[in-house]
Amino acid sequence: MNQYEQFEGTSEELWNNRIIEDGRREQIRKFVNDIKDQIPLFHEIEIETINRCNGVCGFCPVNINRDIRKEQFMDEHLFFKIIDELEQLCFAGRIALFSNNEPLLDDRLIPFSKYTREHLPDAQVHLFTNGTLLTIDRFLELIPYLDELIIDNYNQQLQMIPPVKKIKEYIEGVQDPILRKKVKILLRKPNEILSSRGGDAPNRKHIMDVTDETCALPFCQMIVRPSGKVSLCCNDPYGKNTLGDLNKETF
Repeated sequence: MNQYEQFEGTSEELWNNRIIEDGRREQIRKFVNDIKDQIPLFHEIEIETINRCNGVCGFCPVNINRDIRKEQFMDEHLFFKIIDELEQLCFAGRIALFSNNEPLLDDRLIPFSKYTREHLPDAQVHLFTNGTLLTIDRFLELIPYLDELIIDNYNQQLQMIPPVKKIKEYIEGVQDPILRKKVKILLRKPNEILSSRGGDAPNRKHIMDVTDETCALPFCQMIVRPSGKVSLCCNDPYGKNTLGDLNKETF
């Protein structure tokens, strides 16, 4: 059971109380203390090739109604440089061509995914999408390059939207066990209460005090914005904390 499945549908007060009682806080603190003096190579990287989303999710600080970022596409030469450097590192962790965005808004997603698959054969390539821009043709072009496709189907009544329904019917029709294993469809509410997104979640009113807490994300994941700048973690959607710049530096 993941964190979303465990807490979905609860009130904000219940969410906070369960986080406080969750034993993982101590596990995270121990993990960070154990690795802080000799930090290993990150095992997950998210590459945001466009910093836009067409969703209206209430928990997201960069939904289409609130996004304050200047629209930006990653330069394709920078993208290839990033993948080539990961290849030199023999990267075999999880790689995703998205972060705080809808990846299918970038028409280059399929050729970028193909290049990633060819140059990082041992990596696990996964993708999250809200499914609104998925067609059967785009799905069939994209899926060979992915190990996992998560479709977050957002509907307040938890009903399947038409594009996602077509994908589901196609998968059931072809009866391909590999395809069934690759694709996961999650029915989600766009106004659900989730984590605070680093304190930036628009629909959170009672943010927990985390002054004395620690976090493992900056030690194990890399978040690359379209500019090539590396952010603190996936909960830093505006790039408030920049750790480096892949236009000028290597991994």
